[in-house]
Amino acid sequence: MKFNPDKMAFGRHETFAVRYGWLSKGFQAITEKGGSKIFESDEATVRLGVGKNMVTAIKYWLRACRMIDPVENIPTELGNALLSEDGFDPYLEDEATIWLLHWLLATNTELATSWYWFFNRFHKPEFTGQELTTALIDFVNDQVTDRKKPSASTLKNDAVLLPRMYTQSKGNTRTPFEEALDSPFALLKLVTQSAGGRSYQSRPGSRPDLPLGVLGFAVCEMFEMK
Repeated sequence: MKFNPDKMAFGRHETFAVRYGWLSKGFQAITEKGGSKIFESDEATVRLGVGKNMVTAIKYWLRACRMIDPVENIPTELGNALLSEDGFDPYLEDEATIWLLHWLLATNTELATSWYWFFNRFHKPEFTGQELTTALIDFVNDQVTDRKKPSASTLKNDAVLLPRMYTQSKGNTRTPFEEALDSPFALLKLVTQSAGGRSYQSRPGSRPDLPLGVLGFAVCEMFEMK
């Protein structure tokens, strides 16, 4: 995938990871009459059943996962194929869909730069949250020279959210119920947390169950990116 240091985005998720139902709910709202402007509507919180900041987060994740156009907020061809009422998997019930969404997110260099960086440029198999934050800040400082850099707090928010989104929760009873719900990406087990919770691991490994159709899609996209 092509990386353009002049087109990067950080911290647009309002510190909310993708939750089960968000992509489906947001996409279906968009496909309703007049839905392309749902996220700017005063009734968005009622129609989506979430708070205002979460409305913004849902819009961001739909764009970052390439389900809607980042400018016009209308469904993409792939978004329609996956999430429309007669799509392949409108409620994300098939693990293959999660793998595909992961690929679409991790290769979106412009709207999900931290995710692209983590899965394509950051190769440390074990790390702490602080190490991840420092490495991301170093990457941005190295790449961004001719435009305003994002703040350290914005980059830290990305570094905190990213492993949390891919790690399965441990059922801490002190954690609010909604916060304890795993992101659908946690199903892929691409990031794990140490027993003490002080570090994370993300190691390359054999994936014999990786759907061949998703692998083929990724290979075709890579050829198109050349």
